[in-house]
Amino acid sequence: MALHVGLHAIKNPGADALFWNTSVSEGYFGSIWNSDCFFHPTISGFMKRQRRIIACALALLAFGIGTAGCQPPASEPLAAERARADTIEGERVASNASDVVFPALETYADTLAMRVYEASGGPAAWQALRYLRFNYAILRERQADHIVHHFWDRGAGDYRLEFPGPGGFPYVVLFNVNTRAGHAYWQGVELDPTETARQLEAAYRRYTNDTFWLLAPFKLFDPGVQRGYLPDSSTATYDVVHLRLPDADLLPSDEYWLYIDKASGRLATWSYVAEGDAPDAPARTFVWDNYVEQVTPGGSLFLATRKRGVWSPFAVLTSGIETPTLVPDDLFTAGEPRLMPAASE
Repeated sequence: MALHVGLHAIKNPGADALFWNTSVSEGYFGSIWNSDCFFHPTISGFMKRQRRIIACALALLAFGIGTAGCQPPASEPLAAERARADTIEGERVASNASDVVFPALETYADTLAMRVYEASGGPAAWQALRYLRFNYAILRERQADHIVHHFWDRGAGDYRLEFPGPGGFPYVVLFNVNTRAGHAYWQGVELDPTETARQLEAAYRRYTNDTFWLLAPFKLFDPGVQRGYLPDSSTATYDVVHLRLPDADLLPSDEYWLYIDKASGRLATWSYVAEGDAPDAPARTFVWDNYVEQVTPGGSLFLATRKRGVWSPFAVLTSGIETPTLVPDDLFTAGEPRLMPAASE
């Protein structure tokens, strides 16, 4: 029996850009291209890029970074960093981890991106991870709004999503991130085909957005991601890397500015300008903090559980993180809630 239930809005009012801010499915991004300078791909996009540069410069000042002197030329990694990269490659072979893939480091921006990757756990820990559970929410006035519960089998691509529905009863959406096919339930009853299609589309958007806010440091070498080092914006405390994402139809912006802490290598802050923002609007800037350690078969991951808005009175929470090695056999097939209560109190 199919039950038709009206689509429950899961887009957060006042935080549209947060909801749509990602598309990070495996293999999503297309062909590889790297850059060591800030590059304008088309004349038609020049004014748009200029607006983004100005907005992100304002965000840079607001964050207290300022501008600083010269950094090493961006065309090549430093000699010490190049040697370090070679050592990493050698350790991969020596450890007999033949399935772990390490990205090639061809530019200084690549070296900085790899440092973020390693500070977050590195390729061995990330690629050994199969199961990941976490929650996504918007924090306003110390109150978490509309918590969405995620569970991902990275090996098979199977995904479980639960979020509040009518009457406090959760929606349960089960799908595969590679095929996008799946099923949707409310109160344990499968929805009709039309409503299921709508829920599957919404669930895929949640997956792409919410995992990106949690896992961006592990996605810097996804195919097609363009990395550029910005020496004039970097300081004694932070290196700044510019990212461009192709095929960004699901994103508020195709560009992000990453502020990397030189002492720890962690992502400290990112900024972007969303599509539709006013020309004089500041860049949307978020401080990444509250890092936690999660143990995986390949080592520890270090994940930021809060992204605090600099210009906005809210934060993105990516918390409740778990990395189990075993899960119930029916976790990705059962239509009853497993990650949240069956109904709100």
